[in-house]
Amino acid sequence: MTEDAASRVLAEIEQSREGIIQDVKRLVEVPSVNPNYPGVRSEEYLGQESEANLLLRDRFGYLFDRSQLVKSQERRENFAGVVNGSGKGRSLLLNGHIDVVPAGNPDTWETDPFIASEVSGRIHGRGASDMKSGVIAAFSAIEAIRRSGIELAGDLVVHSVAGEELGEHEVGTGCVLQNGYTADAAIVVEPSASFDSPLSINPTAASLLWGRVRVEGLAGHPGLRRELVRAGGAGAHAGVNAIDKGYLVLQALYRMEEQWGLSKQRPLFKPGQFVVMPGTIHGRGKDIDIPFVFAEYCEIDFIVWYPPEENSDVVKREIEQFVNQSVSLDPWLADNLPTYEWPVEFPGFSTPSDHEIVRALGKSHERANGISAIVEAFPAACDATWIAKTDIPVVNYGPGHLANAHKPNEYCDIDEIIAATRSLALTALDWCGVK
Repeated sequence: MTEDAASRVLAEIEQSREGIIQDVKRLVEVPSVNPNYPGVRSEEYLGQESEANLLLRDRFGYLFDRSQLVKSQERRENFAGVVNGSGKGRSLLLNGHIDVVPAGNPDTWETDPFIASEVSGRIHGRGASDMKSGVIAAFSAIEAIRRSGIELAGDLVVHSVAGEELGEHEVGTGCVLQNGYTADAAIVVEPSASFDSPLSINPTAASLLWGRVRVEGLAGHPGLRRELVRAGGAGAHAGVNAIDKGYLVLQALYRMEEQWGLSKQRPLFKPGQFVVMPGTIHGRGKDIDIPFVFAEYCEIDFIVWYPPEENSDVVKREIEQFVNQSVSLDPWLADNLPTYEWPVEFPGFSTPSDHEIVRALGKSHERANGISAIVEAFPAACDATWIAKTDIPVVNYGPGHLANAHKPNEYCDIDEIIAATRSLALTALDWCGVK
């Protein structure tokens, strides 16, 4: 990367600032909610991911020597493009997802979640942080390079994909990779700000499990509650309240989480990152949903974050054995152990923190923004996992903060969007090389 090329690209980004803001707003206003997200009507949103990617194609398609809409399912198209290099440099992939989570109750928003608003230097709207600002930053970085008249030595590749919010990599990132849109290294533009610094660099992320544990009870009359909880009571002869037994399981999960806070610590991960988080609890009679009978079952769904190098089957066994041992002092549960399901598995990823792509991104961030970037783990799941599984070294870096994602009044700081655009453009110049 020459100083002249860097200066020209940075000047182009600064001149394009207002256009970048408008591009983010337009993209936010496409309600590209993942159509398979629990609680939404699929027919209401199916096709909106495609609409968002059609918008990107129409706006940025002219930049690419080769581009196409790629799909594995009808009405769920991805967009991918390639800026050809001279063939004498390394290729770089910029990857982002276009689907978003539902907006939820509109009454909890100060503005319409799908009408982008600009307030106090921030763009508000569903997907502003997760992760349409990052997607626009990636395309805008490419546009700045092209408008500057700079030719790269290596190919520059971009993905805008569907399906990430539910780990549907076969619909999105995996599908596009299988269609040949690969590279020598990759940057996923998920929101990477931390509580300590904006725009941190994330070369690793935890693995995710969704677990479900169920305990059974015995129906009985609530007038006999005393027999279940008082010394000398009849106990299971009068019935078993599954919610009581589920509470014992819940306590065991919390104890496991506390234990992991000490036993599972890894470089780049903040202390306590590896957790067992209860998310939903359901307990009731099987044929009656009022509290006039002892609950006959209790189910707890929980999320597990664990170190990326650990085997998921080993982690599952660790949790099951810990819970079973913890609750076995209860006479009912000793004879009626909990049962387990594991509906979702989303592996983490790990790129060495001294890898060339991490160093190149760090150098570009400092050159573009005047400060050193913090290097730390990404605290959530992302499509970097599926890129890493193809042996492409990958790092996460993009505008926004998870504290603003998946919640009402989501926003992204405009200065952060521009800063990310600068860093991505300079990294492309450095990694791919200038012809």
